[in-house]
Amino acid sequence: MSKLLKIFFRAVLVAAVGLVPLRVTAGGIRVESGSVAFLKQEGRVNLEYDYSDMKVGRKPKDSVPEQEFIAQQNQKQAGRGDSWRLEWIGRTNQFQPRFQELLNKQFAAGNVPLEFGAFKDAKYTLILKTKTILTGSQGFTVSPPRLTADAVFVETNNRTNTVAVVKLVNLPGQGMWDFEMREAYAKAGKELGILIRGKIK
Repeated sequence: MSKLLKIFFRAVLVAAVGLVPLRVTAGGIRVESGSVAFLKQEGRVNLEYDYSDMKVGRKPKDSVPEQEFIAQQNQKQAGRGDSWRLEWIGRTNQFQPRFQELLNKQFAAGNVPLEFGAFKDAKYTLILKTKTILTGSQGFTVSPPRLTADAVFVETNNRTNTVAVVKLVNLPGQGMWDFEMREAYAKAGKELGILIRGKIK
């Protein structure tokens, strides 16, 4: 779909939201195991991303492993060549910067001396493991794109030592198109940052 068509359909969708019931499934964040209190002693934390176990679909019942999703899209997007696939693979240029930006913004706002980034020499590493991407659905019921992921804290030099796991469940993005998924990653970064800040400040 061209950018012009996306803009047009987004405008139509915005106009229609007031007439169409919006289904919002509650999202949330919780510490699944361990504690993030150890971060109080750290100034920098390495940040990595893992999509190896990710499932993708417009709705939960449609979710399939990423490679299966790509195969499905190859059929649906016939005639577009590799353009859609390159857009999809380009997620690292959209999702990851928004997550990191909103995560670090919470510490800056609270004057907490902590930063996440590509710090390979840091004692600890945060691995954001994407579990499910729901790209949203439309029709009589509108659903925004959503993200479920695990924030796994490990020792950088001993990855088998998991210090804490934080669950990020069903966090919403904005809009109805795949590329708006980046705002779900922004939401994940923000919520994780607020949780950590509250535990260590």
